[in-house]
Amino acid sequence: MAGTALATACSAAPDPDPSAMVAWADRFCAVVADAGAVLATPLPDIDLADPDAARTALAAYLSALTDGLSSAVTAIDALAPSPITGGDRAAHVAADTYRGLRAPLDEARTVLDDNTTAHVVAEVAGEVAPEVAALDLADPLAGTAGSDVTRWAERAPQCDRVPALRG
Repeated sequence: MAGTALATACSAAPDPDPSAMVAWADRFCAVVADAGAVLATPLPDIDLADPDAARTALAAYLSALTDGLSSAVTAIDALAPSPITGGDRAAHVAADTYRGLRAPLDEARTVLDDNTTAHVVAEVAGEVAPEVAALDLADPLAGTAGSDVTRWAERAPQCDRVPALRG
């Protein structure tokens, strides 16, 4: 009897169901792909000769970006615990990356809301454009290369939309 209890206690936990791993990777990839699509939205043409129109266009752009990043963080936070080794870490890194990207964009939105001068609009546009353009879409996926997340992502249809997760 003691031998049976010891053998049971020492046996490894069963691997999670492969379909659960693929399903989790698929949900995670959908969020990352959607966030990537939002971040790929080009900066609108800003005509500083019309500061009101420029401010309106830039504010709408910043709203779309920050709302998309907020949605990504909410969706990642709502994911069930990952059955994939390293999945929770990948989700945490992605959510933190999106939060970090959102913070300066939120700040730029606040500056635009509080100021209407052409100078401020030009300054915000000058700061936002390079920041968004320089975004490396692999950053939210730091640490996933060669991991179990990548392995299961290869089987998840939504991950086709995220080249950085495709091994």
